[in-house]
Amino acid sequence: MQRYLLQRIFFIVFSLFGATLLAFTASRLAPGDPLRLMAGEQNLPQEVLDEWRTRYGLDQPILVQYGYYVANALQGDLGKSYHYVGTDVTELLGPAIVVTLTWESVAIVFAIVVAVFLGVVSALAYNTWIDTSAMTVALLGISLPDFALATFMILLFALKLDWLPVAGYETPAHFVLPAITLATRPCALLSRLVRASMLEVLHQDYMTTARAKGLSSRTVIIRHGLRNALFPVLTVIGILIGRILSGSFIVETIFNIPGIGRLGVTAVLQRDYPVILGATLALAVAFLLSTFVIDLLYGVIDPRIRTTS
Repeated sequence: MQRYLLQRIFFIVFSLFGATLLAFTASRLAPGDPLRLMAGEQNLPQEVLDEWRTRYGLDQPILVQYGYYVANALQGDLGKSYHYVGTDVTELLGPAIVVTLTWESVAIVFAIVVAVFLGVVSALAYNTWIDTSAMTVALLGISLPDFALATFMILLFALKLDWLPVAGYETPAHFVLPAITLATRPCALLSRLVRASMLEVLHQDYMTTARAKGLSSRTVIIRHGLRNALFPVLTVIGILIGRILSGSFIVETIFNIPGIGRLGVTAVLQRDYPVILGATLALAVAFLLSTFVIDLLYGVIDPRIRTTS
């Protein structure tokens, strides 16, 4: 187990270096001058801009700049924002991460619970109108892009029916529309996978044996069926959690949620390099940790899996 953990930690560190290097290089090679954006409408002389360029290290080669960034990041210093002059990136990321994790946790739980329920019900009611209806809804959910679904729900539930607020982050009611928007596609895809896996499990010999022992249908389905059916779905759950985390950029912008997604979009428009890299690093860490936890759950669900030397 120690060797496995070390391998996973090495993989996480290597992936973080790769993600930040790509983001760092892309931001530096993008057209435009962030210092001009910092200056705004001020017509600053070139000497002042050159001084700023030296202060922020933008006159150094890209690899040298990246080396300084990594060295500072390892000490907890992600730099200062170019747009919010003098503000540490960590001060901007901290509150934004809390906001994103708060409402996205609702989306993740909603997606997994509803998907497992629909998948199991569809498998048990195979080839009936229940199965057909559930899978039709799932197919529709996969087909709808986030921005289209968000627009439809805002028009219906917020403007037409006036059940929920349009945008913002003031009350728990503000979580409902963005959470459903973000969770719909992963939930639809996952429900179809759960259904397929459950259908395969239901015809296994150990399920017949469990029924022959006189166990209740609920025990057979949950303890023997669902537990084995979820095993091949775990990897997809890890990927979908990463998809939900990355989907916050669009959804938070639409619903005006002050999370890391909207902060990242704003930073891209403002060419705020340190904030872009900070948001990239935070999302990469969240995705890698979620996949790491999923890998550990394999051994919990199936005790036969053990890491050996």
